[in-house]
Amino acid sequence: MILSNCIALKELPKDIGKLLKLNELNLSFCYSLKALPDSMFRSKELKHLDLSCCTKLRCLPDSIVNLSQLKIFRLGGCDKLENLPMEFGKLQSLVELDLSSCSQLGCLPDSIVNLSQLKTFRLRGCYKLENLPMEFGKLQSLVKLDLSNCFQLGCLPDSIMNLSQLKTFQLWGCNKLKNLPMEFGKLQSLVELDLSSCSQLGCLPDSIVNLSQLKTFRLWGCDKLENLPMEFGKLQSLVELDFSDCSQLGCLPDSIVNLSQLKTFQLQGCDKLENLPMEFGKLQSLVELDFSGCSQLGCLPDSIVNLSQLKTFELQECDKLENLPMEFGKLQSLVELDFSSCSQLGCLPDSIVNLSQLKTFQLQGWDKLENLPMEFGKLQSLVELDFSDCSQLGCLPDSIVNLSQLKTFQLQGCNKLENLPMEFGKLQSLVELDFSGCSQLGCLPDSIVNLSQLKTFQLQGCNKLENLPMEFGKLQSLVELDLSGCSQLGCLPNSIVDLSQLKIFRFFGCDKLENLPMEFRKL
Repeated sequence: MILSNCIALKELPKDIGKLLKLNELNLSFCYSLKALPDSMFRSKELKHLDLSCCTKLRCLPDSIVNLSQLKIFRLGGCDKLENLPMEFGKLQSLVELDLSSCSQLGCLPDSIVNLSQLKTFRLRGCYKLENLPMEFGKLQSLVKLDLSNCFQLGCLPDSIMNLSQLKTFQLWGCNKLKNLPMEFGKLQSLVELDLSSCSQLGCLPDSIVNLSQLKTFRLWGCDKLENLPMEFGKLQSLVELDFSDCSQLGCLPDSIVNLSQLKTFQLQGCDKLENLPMEFGKLQSLVELDFSGCSQLGCLPDSIVNLSQLKTFELQECDKLENLPMEFGKLQSLVELDFSSCSQLGCLPDSIVNLSQLKTFQLQGWDKLENLPMEFGKLQSLVELDFSDCSQLGCLPDSIVNLSQLKTFQLQGCNKLENLPMEFGKLQSLVELDFSGCSQLGCLPDSIVNLSQLKTFQLQGCNKLENLPMEFGKLQSLVELDLSGCSQLGCLPNSIVDLSQLKIFRFFGCDKLENLPMEFRKL
């Protein structure tokens, strides 16, 4: 029987108990339902009961424990529910129990540990739950346990390590949790463990390295975590490891290089991390690596070039990083590389042009970068290239015109860039081109009119630009053109009226512009 979303339903008829063969009852989102009649729990066949988001339901009748066949019981979002019947543990057929967001639920009855068949238990968002029954570990069929955002939960009972079947354990947002049981590593079946935003957690027990099946381990936002167990590298099944915003983490143990299955390693915001293990390059299964915001990281070990499977490498805002390994170009699988705001990096190693699979390359904010490798154009898989605010970049190498797949080219704020390669128009895949704030750019090469796919062209603030190519109107795909603040621009070429797709045209602040082409209304 499905009665979900009967938002005006206040009570059920007492003779509902006569439905002795009732197998499923769904009363979810019955916002006005305040109580349940004892008679409804006479059914011996009821296997699925859903009371999710019955927001006026304050308690359950004691007779509910008579539902001996009940397998699935959902109470998520019953935010007025304060407690459960003392004999709740009699529901011994339960396989799934959802108490998520029962925000007034302060404790669980001790009898709950008798739910011997329970596999999934959700308590996420039970903000008032302060502790668990001491014998919680008797729930030995548990496979998934979610205690996320149980803000008042200060500790876990030692017995929890007896949950021998547990595969997924969610504890993120338990920001009063200060430590884990010393023998936590006995949870040998764990595949996923999430301790993210456990902001009081200062250390991990040494036994955690015995979680031999663990594949996903998230610790982001554990901002009191200062170090890791020395033998952390014994977690050799790990595929994903996230230490993002562990702001007190100063170093990684050398053993971490033994995580031979690791594919994703997140360290962004670890702003006390100063260096990496010398043999970091042994992590040869890595596909994604993120050091964004590691503001104290001064160098990368040479071995990092051995990460032959690495596809995404994020290093933005590593503002103490002064150079890259000379053989950086050995990272042949790289698809995305982000060095944004690495303000101390002044040059790229010549080998970088060997990154033949690279599609996205972001270098914005490199205010010490003066030039690029001469053979930069060998990066022929590039689709997106960003040199925004590279304020010392004075020129582009001629080879850059060989980037035949390039669609987006950002050069805004390159205020020392004076000219472009004569054959710039060979970049015929370009869709978006931005020269905003290139205040020294005096002219555009005539070949630029060959950019037949160009849709967005930003030239605002190019206050030395005096004219546009006569055949500018050949840019037939242009949809947006911004010439705002081009204060030296004296006229527009007549051909501009041929830009038949143009929808947005900005040219305010063109102080020397005296008139418009006669047929301007064609736009």
